Amino acid sequence: SVLPDISPSRGEIALGEPRSPTVDAARGEPAVKLPISPLEGEMSGRTEGGAVEHSRRPIGFFNVSHATALGIALPYGSMPAEKIIALAQHALALGTSEIRLAPGRALLFLGQPPAANQPLQHTATALGFVTAPTDPRTRIAACPGTPACASGRIATRDIAETIATENADILDFTLHISGCAKGCAHPGPTALAIVGGENGAGLVVNATAKALPAGYRPGYDAARGIGRVAAMIRSARYQGETAAACLTRLGPAGIAEAYRQAQTEKRK
Repeated sequence: SVLPDISPSRGEIALGEPRSPTVDAARGEPAVKLPISPLEGEMSGRTEGGAVEHSRRPIGFFNVSHATALGIALPYGSMPAEKIIALAQHALALGTSEIRLAPGRALLFLGQPPAANQPLQHTATALGFVTAPTDPRTRIAACPGTPACASGRIATRDIAETIATENADILDFTLHISGCAKGCAHPGPTALAIVGGENGAGLVVNATAKALPAGYRPGYDAARGIGRVAAMIRSARYQGETAAACLTRLGPAGIAEAYRQAQTEKRK
């Protein structure tokens, strides 16, 4: 099959551009440094990274400058330093000569022999990186939350991981999980957003994290509330209807009721 080439969008770096920022894996020295403007839909200066469309995420194998590159993304835009170091060391051992920054908080690995691509991808998967464009985590924008951020009120990453594991089949829309109403990870509106606040984890429907939540539940149990919403989508959507379209048809009131209902059932 023919591997796709990736062209830049506004505010992104052309992956085939020879002057784009790179790191020489053999010497560990940075190449020419260029200013990087924020991705479309992201805020300048943020480290979390918003959700990026699947078609623009360089995950998997791509043709870059007449060579095959392996694209690996950081889940929710960040990864512990020790895991990045472990992946870089393994890539070096496999013959990778260049690690290049890419759109969507991703890394491109180049120079390794073709036979090394699969082992490198498998190692990245084992370490917890995003190695497939169909990974449900690519549909979730999550800030660091508690305990990493002083403003966070909920454990966003734990909630995100649970939802990605249990309800991947309904994630054809962007789900925003924000530790507070600032909405750093995704400043724009989303179909659903879980927002930490004084009253727990609020559910915002078709708006930004700054909007008034349609319902609340305890932060530790937010993923279960989304599970109830997912169950409602599965039972209510028409054949061929997307989950996003189904949410629009169901409306904020019905969605909020399903989100709160899990807490009611637990009390019973």
